[in-house]
Amino acid sequence: MRSFTRPRLCVLVCMTAGVLALPLYPNGTHAAAQKPPENDVVKALLKERLVALAKIHDLTLQGFKGGQISYEKVLAAQSALLSGKLDLCETNAERIKTHEEMVKLAEEMVTAVRKLVEVKQATSTDLLKAEVQLLEARVGLERSKAAK
Repeated sequence: MRSFTRPRLCVLVCMTAGVLALPLYPNGTHAAAQKPPENDVVKALLKERLVALAKIHDLTLQGFKGGQISYEKVLAAQSALLSGKLDLCETNAERIKTHEEMVKLAEEMVTAVRKLVEVKQATSTDLLKAEVQLLEARVGLERSKAAK
């Protein structure tokens, strides 16, 4: 990991990559889109979990910047963090906003991976994965918009 010549680009890649590895129901919708109403105890637990996920993400990102942690672990941490954000969305408008954030991050990821491929620090498979994540982000956004 220390061989990256563009650390800012690599951080961007890591921060945006794992956006859509979120749990799905069998019909293909995100779990957060169909969740039952939560009571105050569950909401408090979800908020506590989100704080912990944010800390994990930050620590993982720091470890990556120091060369001790792989970018795949950063992707997993980001995915968990965004999944936690979706779990706390109470309205469809909040879900749409979160999905828009996911699309933006996925677009940035495609751009960043494309640049890494050009300098031979990522593979064409990595780029295809990023493009699939972008498509999945767009599908999630469109499903949230349709659920209005």
